[in-house]
This record gives sequence, C-alpha cells and structure tokens, in this order.
Amino acid sequence: MEYQFTHTMHGVVAKCSMDHEAFARWLNTELSNNPKELQDIFTEIAKCRIAPNYETIFEGKEYTLYLSADEVMAKANNLDMAFDDLDEMEEGFNFYNEESIAFCGLEDFEAFLQAYQRFVNTFH
Repeated sequence: MEYQFTHTMHGVVAKCSMDHEAFARWLNTELSNNPKELQDIFTEIAKCRIAPNYETIFEGKEYTLYLSADEVMAKANNLDMAFDDLDEMEEGFNFYNEESIAFCGLEDFEAFLQAYQRFVNTFH
C-alpha cells in the first residue's frame, strides 16, 4: 500500500494509492476527528495476532473498519456487504469502488497507522 500524509490548515490529510483509497477516506473521516481511537485500534491489531480467529469492527459515521488476523477492510457504510460475505466473494470479483471499499494485510495496515502516528506527532 502506498500512502502520503500532508499537513493542511484542516489538519493531517492522508492519501493512498487507488486500490487503497478507502483507507485514506476512513482515516480522514473517522480517525482524524478521534485520535484517541488510534490506540484502541493498535490494541485490537495485537489481539488479532494472538488469536487467529479473532475479528473486530470499528463502526464509524461514514466508514467501518473490519480487522482480522488475515486482512483489514475499510468499507463505506452505504455499501451492503458484511464481513462474513468476504468468504463468498469469487476471485477477481470487481464489485468494489476504490473510494468505498479496500483490503490490505494486517501488517501493511499497522505500518500505515504507525506512519500516520509518527507524522501527526511531528506537529505536536
């Protein structure tokens, strides 16, 4: 996953590569207004590593984040697709809109959040 953070008069703004744009939108709409939730997400990432069947959800106003040991999904709340439906998706299924849903591995997602945290801390 490729990403970039910029500091604007509105705060830190994340941008991601096209396939991962929903992660940037999630971060910009859900996490930037609630920075304390970042530590909660890191705690849940650790739980996912310890228990391979552990899954958790962070439901936001516009985007929901789904975490498991295998993958992370950011999904716009206006999409009608549950986390359990992922197993039923066929390979190559081109359902998603890059701005509405994105997937990545747990390690990549954690690196994204750590980079965000480092960037934000440079301005505090």
